[in-house]
Amino acid sequence: MGNVGDQLMSVLDKIIAFIPNLISALLLLLLAWIIAVVLKNIIVKGLKAVGFDKWLQKKELSSPDEAKKESEGIITTLGKLAYFLVFILFLPPVFDALNMQSVSVPIKEMMTAVLNFIPKLLVAAVLIVLGLYLAKILGRLVTNLLQGLNMSRFNSYVNFGDKTKEGIDIPQASGVVISVLVGLFFVVQALTVLNLEVFNTIGTAIIAYIPLVISALIILTLGFVGGNLLSTVITKSTGNAFIGEIAKYLIIIVAVFMTLDQLNFAQSIVNLAFLIILGAVAVAFAISFGMGGKPFAQKQLEKFENKVNEKE
Repeated sequence: MGNVGDQLMSVLDKIIAFIPNLISALLLLLLAWIIAVVLKNIIVKGLKAVGFDKWLQKKELSSPDEAKKESEGIITTLGKLAYFLVFILFLPPVFDALNMQSVSVPIKEMMTAVLNFIPKLLVAAVLIVLGLYLAKILGRLVTNLLQGLNMSRFNSYVNFGDKTKEGIDIPQASGVVISVLVGLFFVVQALTVLNLEVFNTIGTAIIAYIPLVISALIILTLGFVGGNLLSTVITKSTGNAFIGEIAKYLIIIVAVFMTLDQLNFAQSIVNLAFLIILGAVAVAFAISFGMGGKPFAQKQLEKFENKVNEKE
């Protein structure tokens, strides 16, 4: 029985030696619980005291019917998040106290990586907020400047339908474009700060695509402006608004296809569709004027000839 007694005493010795470690771990958990509860109450009561729930209602981030309940739910969620975060921070010392380094070491490494990443995340958040704010200010400045120069009088040149409508408001559209571009630059810079491979790839792709978008917008704008100007010239020259509208829409269609091609949007399909549409329009025009619309074509040519003779 001596061997059995020795083994029993060895087990008891290990249990007795482990009791201080267990007490240390329990004390750490108790300390973590106290700090977590105190921090949770500070966050919940502090946010309510500063009127965070009213701010949520003002920003319409909670429904009108259950605004108070939802806002309190958001505040409570933030408190619970802080509560569990405290316990996570206390996990490595607890496992160290229990001599469970195989568990505590990976947790420490993970927490170190997270803590090293938090400053980058904060800088990225600051860049995004600052960028969106500056983008909004610059957009307003451009809009106000163009409105001060009365650029709205040229709105009719970028319309698509009826000439009596102003179409796109040039100052407003320019302000939106500037805001989007500036905001994109800051967002890409924020993604670069995070130094994550996926975000770096996305940011590089966005920056590389922006020049294509700008050139596509320029082509589309020139197409609308050129189409409207040519329509006006042809209408005044021939006295027929129908021919002017045909020329206008042909130029706009060409500009749209050039824009899609510039954006690398299914280039083979776009080019094929353009050729098919152009051929169909040419055949339809030839058939209608050569057969069914011969009197109309003759009348229009006579009117154009009379206009030329009058100018001479």
